[in-house]
Amino acid sequence: MLLGRPLAGPLTNEPEPRLPPGTWSPFTPAHTGVEPLVRPQTAPPLQFSDVLEHRRSRAGGPVPWPKLADLLWYSAGIRGSADAGRAGLPIHWTAAPTAGGLYCLRIVCISDDGSPPKLYDPIAHRFLILAADPDCVRRANGEAVRAVTGTDQGCTLRFVGDWAKLSAAYLRADSLLFRDSGCLTATVALCAAWLGLNARPLGFLGDDLLPGFGFPTDRFRAAGAIQIGGPAAGQ
Repeated sequence: MLLGRPLAGPLTNEPEPRLPPGTWSPFTPAHTGVEPLVRPQTAPPLQFSDVLEHRRSRAGGPVPWPKLADLLWYSAGIRGSADAGRAGLPIHWTAAPTAGGLYCLRIVCISDDGSPPKLYDPIAHRFLILAADPDCVRRANGEAVRAVTGTDQGCTLRFVGDWAKLSAAYLRADSLLFRDSGCLTATVALCAAWLGLNARPLGFLGDDLLPGFGFPTDRFRAAGAIQIGGPAAGQ
């Protein structure tokens, strides 16, 4: 027995395709502007074996937005798409594996530089400036990050799952959401090491900030976060 549960048998409900699939429509939270980004033109020379040796979960200092944009493109930018997959819903190809290719995770960036929170658009490679109270979001995020790491320097990438899309394709999809989050976290962390940045996964989900971002809680779920920092002194 482990914490009162039997060792045999699943601890979560097994997901399966929903037949017939449910319906879904895209949603974008309110935003006040758009910030186009430039796709990286050259790749770092570090070999993948060296990336595996260098990757560590650690804090860092402030990170420039252009460097963060490169990180987002390599780890989460969409390379291709199709109008419909098995469930009749749009699917996408990216570096991180996703359940059914549905790419249900959105990334909200909260920097320590005082700027408003930004939603990454992985198709157009751009930021949407969210119509959120930046001071309130930054304060709540900083408190949560400091409680885990002792510092809030750098930029927090918060993952927001489109539960409406995932559950339209799958029954009992809870574990799929967190598998997607784990794959994205690992991909971001490896790409950060490749780009000379620090990355530290954070041990919370973050549902409390969804309304502040403009995501309705009846169709979106928080799915964790990772803190990105620039190289610390001596690295």
